[in-house]
Order: sequence, then structure tokens, then C-alpha cells
Amino acid sequence: MSKKDHGRCLVCDDAAIGLNFGIPTCMPCKAFFRRNAIKLGVQQYVCHNDGDCIISYKFRRSCNCCRLAKCFRVGMDKGMILSDEERDARNQLVEINRLKRGKVPKQQCAKWMQPSPLLIISTNPLYGLRPNDQVVLGNIFGAYENNCTIAKNVELQRVPNIQYTSLHEYCNEISFEFRSCIQFLNHIPEFARFTIDDKVRLLKNHFGIIANLSGPMMHLMSLQNAIVTWTNVFGVKIAQRLLKSSALLQAYLNDPMILKLLIVILVLSSSNGRNLHYIDIDQICDDPLGIFSAQNIYVELLWRYILSRSASHKHAVQFFNKLIMCVLYMKNLDMDIDDHINDFRWEIEQMDPIVKNMWPNSSQFEEIIDMDVAEDIAL
Repeated sequence: MSKKDHGRCLVCDDAAIGLNFGIPTCMPCKAFFRRNAIKLGVQQYVCHNDGDCIISYKFRRSCNCCRLAKCFRVGMDKGMILSDEERDARNQLVEINRLKRGKVPKQQCAKWMQPSPLLIISTNPLYGLRPNDQVVLGNIFGAYENNCTIAKNVELQRVPNIQYTSLHEYCNEISFEFRSCIQFLNHIPEFARFTIDDKVRLLKNHFGIIANLSGPMMHLMSLQNAIVTWTNVFGVKIAQRLLKSSALLQAYLNDPMILKLLIVILVLSSSNGRNLHYIDIDQICDDPLGIFSAQNIYVELLWRYILSRSASHKHAVQFFNKLIMCVLYMKNLDMDIDDHINDFRWEIEQMDPIVKNMWPNSSQFEEIIDMDVAEDIAL
């Protein structure tokens, strides 16, 4: 398709790119006027040729004084120049409208959304799974289906697919996902053996990653409504990153085990990325070595599972590296979302109790809150 002809620049007679500050101009004259018109009265413009210089696309840089004078003479409007704040606000509005239409730049689509060739299952895998691995994987798959997939199917009949405008309404909608994941984790033998206190700590420490990983598998909203909701609730920048996160995870949805194993692995971690800005000794687990040992079981299982679907060791390493990069991206995003939500205490107070309890509270309520979470774990 041929480019639209905008005629000639009225300042220098170069090819115009469109209307800029009220008249057709080329890109150099547009940029020149924006830079220099706002300096009038602050900076002096002097012509060394009695104010009669020829301004053409070949000689337009020879005299700023005559060039600026011609800009005004042909009708360029200084009042149409936006300040930095106004330009940022306009760009943000453009991004909001683009997100609400479900559009992202083509370059982003190409980088984030195309399926990875590493996800193609090999017909001649390098390694096979151990018999016991098959049993454990079957148990994980069955536990997820019985607790999360069934819950999703029930919720699909109840929850309207709408666009949310408030943080607490959005979090309340996804609270069923979190409850379902708790029940799923209770069917993981290693998790089930920990004390109630350590279970509560693990869930509170890794709430964000649970929500992020379970979301694509269980979420009820269409992508269009999700984009609008994220923009309303978190703002444009976080909404863009959530869209990227969703695209990254989308590639793994065709695999029956990858994301389920990741949930188990990341919850079985005594680290606490949510506790960086304040010291809460109560969130330190009682049995960190036991948690570490349990996590290793599933990390090694994930590695053997990847090997069982790879044609070569190199292919498996590339896939694993890509997966780790995806996890790191989401962990970083989780911390920024946490910081955002922490600024809206009144929204947190209106959340469903199971979600509300995932955020720090005053010490007088801490014991009651942990008891509430413990009741959900014990169900």
C-alpha cells in the first residue's frame, strides 16, 4: 500500500508528513518549531543577512532566525505545542486506548506472543521418565483437575465476564482461584506434611506467583476484559507488563504439567520476596531445610520431565532457561504489583478475607488473620 501524500512542507518545500501545529510540514521543520518556538523571549535569534535568507530543504539549517520567522509566517501555531506533562498525558491516553482495544505494538507481538519452537514436543525424546515420576505427575495432574478445573467450571456458570474498575472487586473475583490452589497444594504430600504455621507463611509469601501462574489456567475473563480491568486497576505500565506476562504463559498452556509443577516448586520456597521493605520475623519459616528438600524433589522432577520431551540435552537446557526467565519476569512484576496495592489500604479492607489476609496487617489482627488462613488450609 502506497503512503498517503501530504503535499509539500510550507516552510522548506520538502515532503510533508502531515499537519503539524496547524499546517503541513516535514519532520525536521516540525521538530525545529517545537524546540525553538518555546524559546522566544528567552533566546535571541539573529540573522546575519538582513532577515532575507532563502529557506528550502537544502538551506533550511543555514539561518534559524529566518526559518523560525517563516514558520510563524506560514501559520504554525505556538499555542499547539504541548508541555512535557501534556505530552506524557496524551501518550498515556493513547496507550490506555490501545490497551482497551486489545492492541499492542507489532514489535511487542513479535517478541512476546509468538509460540516458541522450544515448546514443540519431540517425537524422539532423549530420556524417558521413571515409573515413579509418572505416578507423581499423575497425582499432581489429578489433584489440579479435581480442585481447580472443577472449581473453574462451576464459577464459569456464576461469575459474569465483566470489566472491573476497582481493585477490591477484581481481587474478590479471583479469590476462588486462590482457594482452589490451596486445596490443590494440600494434595501435595510434601506441602501437606508442614505445620499449619509454615503453610500459612508459604501461601502469604508466594501469593503473587500463585495468582500469576494459576490465572491463565483458571481465569474467567476474556483477554479484552482483562486488559481493560488491568488498566483500570493497576494503570497502563503494569497493565502492559501483565499483558506480556499473560503472553509468556500462554505458550505453556498446551502442556499439561509445566505450570502445575511450577506452582508447586515456587510455593515450596522459604524465600520471601514480599518481605523486602519491612522486617517480619513471623514470616520466617520454622522448617526451611525441609521446605528446601521438598522443593528439590519437584525441581528435579521438572528437569526430568523436560528431558523426557526434548530431542537433546541442549534443547532441554534452552527450554529450562526460557522458563526461568519467564519466572523471573513474573516475580519482578509481582513485587511491583505488591507495591501498588500497598498504597490502597482502603481497597484491601474491602477484599475477600482470604485475599485480604495476604497483605501485612497491624499486629493486633495478625493472629486472627493467620487463624482465618489456617481454616482455609484445613478445609
